[in-house]
Amino acid sequence: MALRDYVFPGKAFDEWEVGEEHITGARTITEADIVNFAGLSGDWSATHTNDVYGKSTIYGSRIAYGNVTFLVSLGLISQTRLFEGTTQALLSFRISYQEAVRFQDTIYCKFTVEEKRPCEHSDRGVLTIHSLVFNQNDEQVAEEQLVFLVSKEKAHL
Repeated sequence: MALRDYVFPGKAFDEWEVGEEHITGARTITEADIVNFAGLSGDWSATHTNDVYGKSTIYGSRIAYGNVTFLVSLGLISQTRLFEGTTQALLSFRISYQEAVRFQDTIYCKFTVEEKRPCEHSDRGVLTIHSLVFNQNDEQVAEEQLVFLVSKEKAHL
């Protein structure tokens, strides 16, 4: 097989079914994640970066940024490769948090296709995913709705 014959493994729009469920792999949230996010975003909030202050909060320790939880969960969904080469855009997202994610928590996602609808452009459609994020104790820490623009054709190199 020549490289130009490679087809990305993602599912095309018509291959998705409303109600289908998937579970991602898991990933541990580290101090490096928090420091890297603080440096990238410029948000050095004490709740996330100051150990002494973190111990004085309602959480009793520093916690991960909500955005770190979201970005890691999005990465976990991406690592399933179900969207690789077919997703054209993340159109919107909505997130609610139920529990704090702490350093050394390991998170994973269970996601379900909530809705799919064709676009006015016949070569793509809109896919809505409902994702629940859990920690290592199977406690739900976040709930997300992700809306993707997905091609009806698989991409080739």
